[in-house]
Amino acid sequence: MKKFLPIVFLFLVSALLLCGAELRIADAVPGGDAPVRQLALREAFAGRQQIQYSRETADDAFSGLSGGKFDLVVAELPARPEKFAGKWRVYAVDSLVFYVNVANTLTGAKSSQLRDIFTQKQPNWQDYSFLSTRIQRYGVKAGKPGAAYMERFLFRGSALADSVRKFGSTAEVLAMTGADPDAIGFGVYAPSAPAQVKLLAVDGVEPNMKSVAETTYPLAVKRAVFTSAEPSAETRRFLEEMDKADFRDFVLQAELLPVEP
Repeated sequence: MKKFLPIVFLFLVSALLLCGAELRIADAVPGGDAPVRQLALREAFAGRQQIQYSRETADDAFSGLSGGKFDLVVAELPARPEKFAGKWRVYAVDSLVFYVNVANTLTGAKSSQLRDIFTQKQPNWQDYSFLSTRIQRYGVKAGKPGAAYMERFLFRGSALADSVRKFGSTAEVLAMTGADPDAIGFGVYAPSAPAQVKLLAVDGVEPNMKSVAETTYPLAVKRAVFTSAEPSAETRRFLEEMDKADFRDFVLQAELLPVEP
């Protein structure tokens, strides 16, 4: 009889979970959101919540939220409709930052110049600074933090030049850029960038903790979760989990800048 108790217990737990309401999350972040998805997977695998997670366009996500199809939407600001009547809260900031070696005299560039640098076949520093060498370009691989933002930053139809070397993280890009005086690299904002590199101002605004967090830096965007005006108990429970240190760790692992609730 005892050997059947674990089976009965598992059946009862499963039955209770099946009886609970499902939390339906729509991810409308270009390239997809990692922290909320990780939290959703953890809660689902732990058996604490039934969660349906889907990738949607911003229009479909907010239409589904207002129509009762979704309980929670993950999106970038200002994706919400003008007449959005629900609640929302920012939890992170995503960014795209360009780094050069400290030996470079360049301190800033226009967006159009940065696009040219990363899409031209063989750009030369003499067109942008006092250096006269060929530009060595580094960046993050597709699917890594910063890559999706760079893809959106480039004009539609444009693509990175084949000679741009790609790495698995912004930290690797910083290491390569710091070791190469002819280098420029792109990645996410790194608050503790090494002394061998400097952050380029873009369109006259320097990326720093304040400008990135407040998104006055032009290549920084806030990421938020949206709910109805009266969120369900399941939604409120999920939002409470987002207030905990574990979720902040997920945000940091995704190389986003956390925003305290």
